[in-house]
Amino acid sequence: MQLLGGFATIFNVQTLLLMVVGTFGGLVVGALPGLSAFTALAIMLPFTFGMDSVNGLCFLVAVYVGGCSGGLISAVLLGIPGTPASIATCFDGYPMAQQGKSKTALSAAIISSFVGGIFGAIILSFLGPYIAKVALKLSSYDYFGIILFALTTVSSLAGDNMVKGLIACLLGICLSCVGTDGLSSVYRYTFGITKLANGFSLVPVLIGLFAVSQIMANARDKATTKALDFSNTNQNEGEKFTFRDYFKRIRMIIPVSLLGLVIGILPGLGGNISNLMAYSYAKKTSSHPETFGTGNVDGVIASETANNATVGGAMIILLTLGIPGDNATSIILAGFQMNDIAPGPLLFKTQATLVYAILAAFVLANIMFFLMEYFGLSIFIKMLSIPSMLLLPIVIVCCFVGSYCSNNNTLDILIMVIFGLVGYILKKHKYPLAPMVVGFILSPLLELYLRRSLMKTDGHWFPIFSSPVAAICIFATIFTIAYTVYGMIKKKRVEEAKV
Repeated sequence: MQLLGGFATIFNVQTLLLMVVGTFGGLVVGALPGLSAFTALAIMLPFTFGMDSVNGLCFLVAVYVGGCSGGLISAVLLGIPGTPASIATCFDGYPMAQQGKSKTALSAAIISSFVGGIFGAIILSFLGPYIAKVALKLSSYDYFGIILFALTTVSSLAGDNMVKGLIACLLGICLSCVGTDGLSSVYRYTFGITKLANGFSLVPVLIGLFAVSQIMANARDKATTKALDFSNTNQNEGEKFTFRDYFKRIRMIIPVSLLGLVIGILPGLGGNISNLMAYSYAKKTSSHPETFGTGNVDGVIASETANNATVGGAMIILLTLGIPGDNATSIILAGFQMNDIAPGPLLFKTQATLVYAILAAFVLANIMFFLMEYFGLSIFIKMLSIPSMLLLPIVIVCCFVGSYCSNNNTLDILIMVIFGLVGYILKKHKYPLAPMVVGFILSPLLELYLRRSLMKTDGHWFPIFSSPVAAICIFATIFTIAYTVYGMIKKKRVEEAKV
């Protein structure tokens, strides 16, 4: 009943119009390479000055939902993750578009985003406070174990060559060490460049690895320009993916939705991790894992379902504990502070009308983005008829703008170019990029929680295993690695037997 009251609060012309504008603005910004939901919220936040708390916060929630969903467009059509949360969507979405199945890939991604977002909204509405209390009790031991287990996604993203995958992962881990040590405030591997004090930003790294390397590959060989020129495939766009097709995969959808929700609740992780872990889960549990990376729609579904469920998880911990679940929700937290409202356990009692208006806005924003994207498919498909000689310069401009706007730092443009060269060289020698991204994203958090744990135990490792959650995750990590190595050895023996 309180949620229905929230819908009654926001059902007025002004609030609905603001939400439409916010959702559309988030979609546009999220679709541009490098301009994530965080960027969209940062751009839109000043517009909430002068708005009342309900209108302002509902507007920001709509921008957040639209920004998180917009990244799938460029991920599928261009092979460039519009947001870090769409990295894994590229792995199968882009090959599908190259095969003339752009409509199938886009509609599957949009439906997955919608269902994942609605799932997060439902859990947020009914179970949010209880889930947040559990997350608050997790210690640094638990976070270390969880992140260590997440790092094992490398095993499934490395392809057939585990050695090359591990080398790429280690390269990502090494590059993540550049910058200021979070605990001792000592500069590491900056070589006297003060602008590297914060390390390499994720946005220019992703743009360089996925976008610039692809552009360089197209420039090297004119034959590969077909990767961005679909003018001959308009007659074979593929069929629309339907809700019936989606729910045939319910055995995969439920685990990846829960995975995305849990990762969203854990502070500091977010959709850039959940989409990779969900993709890894889908590949490991698939009866045809070898088809992942070549255009398997299940890879798109898992990625987009999880990263949008993460949005609900991040909102849970923001509203119930006042802790931003990711970078984007930190901007929404600033919106609360602008209205002299402190999110936390008492918010549901002191500001119940506002809370349920936000929950209603969260549900409605998911419906809005679905209608905009699903019924606007034909507009997005038109991008495929743009010749590569016109499309590539636009993509390059978006890459430069996106890299600069992430931190307003000109050095990020150079970083983007350098990582573009690195990505190009790795691709040329058939090193997978996904493990490098996983290592780059997860290793700073892994190091942080490991060092915090060791500080608590005076440098001893065994007390970490005293935590059940940490112990289970560590043993699961060992089992996963052992099982993967066993599978590789078995496969090698079978191949040798055939010879």
